Amino acid sequence: MLSVIPSLVLFALAGAISTVPVSITIMILLSPEPRRGAVPFLVGSVAGSIAVVGFSAVGLQFLPGTPAWKQDELLSWLGFLIGFFLIAYALYLFGHRSQGDSALLGKMQTRFQTAHRWEYVVLGLGLNLRPKAILLAVTAGALIGVREPPVLQGALFVLAFAVVTQSAVVVPIAVWMHSPERAEVPLTAIYTYMQRNGQTIAAIATLAIGVFILGYTVVQL
Repeated sequence: MLSVIPSLVLFALAGAISTVPVSITIMILLSPEPRRGAVPFLVGSVAGSIAVVGFSAVGLQFLPGTPAWKQDELLSWLGFLIGFFLIAYALYLFGHRSQGDSALLGKMQTRFQTAHRWEYVVLGLGLNLRPKAILLAVTAGALIGVREPPVLQGALFVLAFAVVTQSAVVVPIAVWMHSPERAEVPLTAIYTYMQRNGQTIAAIATLAIGVFILGYTVVQL
């Protein structure tokens, strides 16, 4: 049986390990008008996570009742699924050097010079529709919904998952808002490093979390 909080933390961390959101966030913060895009992008990113996880959790309430032992079996299968998916995805990252993300980021960097606030919100929302993000968010929603926690507790679970899984967006923007001038140099260094080594770092971290989720699921059986 998977416990709610440890499992949510693992799934959220797996969602946070991605080079695209952090690269886009830093690009926005280093753009000519960062104040125009940073907060709207943050709002869209977190709101998108809340929506996907929340709808997944609430949607399970409309399904026919499932015995407790069936719930535990379902959650165990979800744990295995996510673990194997993350390991497979990590192996894919190790074996493939995609140029698509770099090209996409280059186009976005140009677009940020004239983008409107609502476009940043839409961009943040859209990043939650990537296959990996959807799978992890729906799984987290299922984990919350199956346990049927009180409304307030369930809402806190959803919010906490959204904040953690969007930490690659939340943390850079929070640091920048605290001191924009001092944040520019480290953000530039991080962006440059991520462009060179981000995929390898993401692959290693994803593999580690995938293996940990598999092991954790087995221990909980």
